[in-house]
Amino acid sequence: MNPAIGALLAILAVSALGGWLLCRNKPVEKPVKAMLFVGYFWGLAFSLLILAVLAYLGWQRYAI
Repeated sequence: MNPAIGALLAILAVSALGGWLLCRNKPVEKPVKAMLFVGYFWGLAFSLLILAVLAYLGWQRYAI
């Protein structure tokens, strides 16, 4: 498997798990909980993508 695809799948899995963990204990109705999950999922996914890009750029710049 291509390392980029593996990294994207890992980001997807971490974002899904994080979104579920963040919204599972909220005392709200099911539709609201689903919207919270989607919001947390995308927020985590974009944050992790930005961190992955910064790590890649740093690795490219400071690698010998």
